Amino acid sequence: MREQSKEPSSKQGENRKALPKFALTMAGSLLAGGVLGFFIGLSHIFGLESAALAEGLSALLEAITPWGIPVTSALTLGACFFLYHAAARRFAAWNGGDEDETSESIDILLSWVLLFSAVQLLLNLFFLAAFCIYYLDGELSALVTVGVFLVSCGLVVFIQQKTIDLERQMNPEKHGSVYDTKFQKKWLDSCDESERRQIGEASRRAYMATNRLCLGLWLALVVLSMVFELSLLPVFVLLLVWGTMQVTYTLACIRISKGK
Repeated sequence: MREQSKEPSSKQGENRKALPKFALTMAGSLLAGGVLGFFIGLSHIFGLESAALAEGLSALLEAITPWGIPVTSALTLGACFFLYHAAARRFAAWNGGDEDETSESIDILLSWVLLFSAVQLLLNLFFLAAFCIYYLDGELSALVTVGVFLVSCGLVVFIQQKTIDLERQMNPEKHGSVYDTKFQKKWLDSCDESERRQIGEASRRAYMATNRLCLGLWLALVVLSMVFELSLLPVFVLLLVWGTMQVTYTLACIRISKGK
């Protein structure tokens, strides 16, 4: 009975402890919004033309779009191949013993390869979409851009598969191929408990970071709508992605709890 009586009081104590920090966060957000609104008001008073600023940003993006995929591919994929060969050299010199530092250094290099290749894939999608907006009328330029896009994406998949193959050589118990649509499931099934805990912790951090990013983007879109003529479509797409993540996460927790 005593333990049951202490439990509500401890929960109330945690709430009281967290409440000041929450209140300060909300007050800071309101203050930041007020400051932004003040400067936006000043910009209207002094005649800052938001349309001219938007046209300038659009012109800048239009100028760099044709070179976006080849330049970023040369940088990121060049770094990927350099890091992969560095990891391959360390693996070739490794005798497969219990040298944790050597294996961890190889894993870190391969993780950077996967990160840079994933970033390049996103850049490819972005610049291809920008090209469709600005340069879709030119048939020859469209063919060239699509060809460069396909080559870059092919190199991304190639370096990712080489990375997975090297990881499988280090850990023969691992299974999966990047070309397989069920790669992630097969790879997760071949991981041990320690690796699954690491994946779970990384997923939790990614979930929290995405929540903060979506909130920040929503706030940025609201503020930008005071300066530029924005439709509700960007906000709708953002909330659709955010809501899909929230609903999927909650439903997955329910299914997992039922499975247990």
